[in-house]
Amino acid sequence: MREREYISDSGIRVYALPNPAQHGFYLSLFVRAGSIYESEHESGITHFLEHIAIRNIHHLMGEGLYRELDKYGLEFNASTFNEMVHFYVSGARENFVRAAEILCRVFSRISLPRAEIDLERMRIKAEIREGDEKNSLSAFTLSSIYPDSPLKNPIVGTLRTVSAITGRRLEKYRESIFTTENLFFYATGAVGEGELAALLSLLRGYHLPRGVKRESAPALPSAFLHRGGAVYIKSADFTMLRFNFDVDMSRIASAELDLLYDLLLSGYGARFFVEMSEKRGLFYDISGGIDRYKNAGLFYFSFEIKEKDVEEAIAVVLQILSDLKTNVCKTEDLIKAPYVDNAYLLYDDARELNFTFSYDAHILELPYRTLSDRVEAYRRISGERMREVARAVFDIENLTLTVKGSKKKLDGAALAACLKKGLSVSV
Repeated sequence: MREREYISDSGIRVYALPNPAQHGFYLSLFVRAGSIYESEHESGITHFLEHIAIRNIHHLMGEGLYRELDKYGLEFNASTFNEMVHFYVSGARENFVRAAEILCRVFSRISLPRAEIDLERMRIKAEIREGDEKNSLSAFTLSSIYPDSPLKNPIVGTLRTVSAITGRRLEKYRESIFTTENLFFYATGAVGEGELAALLSLLRGYHLPRGVKRESAPALPSAFLHRGGAVYIKSADFTMLRFNFDVDMSRIASAELDLLYDLLLSGYGARFFVEMSEKRGLFYDISGGIDRYKNAGLFYFSFEIKEKDVEEAIAVVLQILSDLKTNVCKTEDLIKAPYVDNAYLLYDDARELNFTFSYDAHILELPYRTLSDRVEAYRRISGERMREVARAVFDIENLTLTVKGSKKKLDGAALAACLKKGLSVSV
């Protein structure tokens, strides 16, 4: 099954991976917008627009949106990410046209009264306060490693920036990002030619400006790939470590990063968890992730630790990374089954299939147009290649260690020396 591409008479792109065996559909609208494109003074405007767009639809429908969703059994929502905002609707096939009509109303001009915008602003500011993101290790990390880059901007913005966003600014911003080249629809599940034709017919009535397609390639700080094992410590009454590795995405494939991450942090035999939690009891759990863009990535993991165990924990982390850089992974150790053996299970999940292909093929612009393309990208990665990837990623010049703990008791210079020694071992 190959991805299909359509272009409406008004120039809006629609992609589809139908599965007629399913009873439900999942229809998305992706807009290339988010925190990496925002200046510091407009931080959070995409997230604000996401909220306002749905509230605006409710207003345009005479406050009847939610009754309509209940009537047709539809799920309608949105999420904002660093590099995109995702609107989606799903339900039974026979209600596809009504669902598409609702989703397309996000293209409508914002006509909310000021009181409605201010009410939504209050909700967003409550979300910011309750999330307490500014005090998190994640926020401290991003401000430390991306001081002059939009990558440090929080998705939700700040209380100050959200307070300054007016309805007029939201409408101007909406017009700037809702352009034919900067967005696309993606349909999966029970969508046949009839449903797609109905969507294309509906889109004829929406005449968006052509605009410019945004690329997921944020500006990077001068220190990127030149970190030297820098250590930053934020005062706290507990101790938490976060290891952050810059990734040059021109050298490392997205599939390779997935397999590297799984070796260390997911799966039943994840090396960090088995060695550090189950065998040594240094912590209960470890978390991590990969931020990836077309030009750069960040591979990171963090855990809470007793202050007395910090040096031991760092030593174990560096030993595990050194093993990956030194030894060729056995084929059976590479966790490929989720991407190869189980790949076609994605056809059974219209939601996950939709997001995976939208993100991979049209945000990161990876060369996947069928599941077979994606399977092959993972299948061909060898143990020797994983060793090369580990050597490229886990280099001292890529590493920044961010810490929450006692500034009086933790010696940043000593920690930096440990990192340099541990990652400078010849391989």
